[in-house]
Amino acid sequence: MFVYGQIHWGEKRRKMPNDTAMSARVSLKIFLLSVLVFAAAFALRRAFFWDVMPVSRDQEPASMWALGAAFLLRSIENVGGAVGLIALAVAAVLRFGGRPPAAAPKLGAGK
Repeated sequence: MFVYGQIHWGEKRRKMPNDTAMSARVSLKIFLLSVLVFAAAFALRRAFFWDVMPVSRDQEPASMWALGAAFLLRSIENVGGAVGLIALAVAAVLRFGGRPPAAAPKLGAGK
């Protein structure tokens, strides 16, 4: 049996005492991390490559490295935004979904 961390190869994985399902708190941490990645990529792109965009043939083209860097930062923004939206949706489902609504107390039941 090969053991690497808590991954056991060759046999069924036993549930450890500290194993938990994904909670809304973990999902919100992922959301906040993705917002930070999005904000960092957005700030870098706006600070250094604010004027870089693909142009038509009659305009002066931007340098290829600047165009590539702006494209890479925009891609990181898009990935961060998508991961953030998915993590927020998962957190909402974990927090508000899956539970039946609480029953309303009956009037006059305490008499």
